[in-house]
Amino acid sequence: MMETAGMNYWAVLVAGVAYFILGAIWYAGPVFGNAWMRAIGKTKEQVNAEFNPMKLVWAFIGSLVIAYGLARVLDWSNGDTVATGIITGALAAVCFVGASAFINDQMEGRPLLLFGINFFYSLIGFMMMGAIIGVW
Repeated sequence: MMETAGMNYWAVLVAGVAYFILGAIWYAGPVFGNAWMRAIGKTKEQVNAEFNPMKLVWAFIGSLVIAYGLARVLDWSNGDTVATGIITGALAAVCFVGASAFINDQMEGRPLLLFGINFFYSLIGFMMMGAIIGVW
């Protein structure tokens, strides 16, 4: 059985909430929301019409899962500093999220702008979560 004594579930919760909040800011109209809507080929009215509160619930659950995964990796690697958290978050974002999303986006013919908006959200968010978990 794996040891879980090094896991700080408060850090996981705070990191997950922080990532969720970053997404709300990142995809807001004035930041990258308008560019994101253009890249997906939808208007604000279309996005609003398709809105379902469950999307936010699933986004929050996903944020917690990502934070848990980063916490688990940091625990296994004895990563208990801001620096190791940031580096681990960056590596996870680039190697897993970025590479996978880039492959999918290229195969689906999605615009590079969409990849950039989504990837840099993940990169900054994973680094932020890693810092939170690493310092805690």
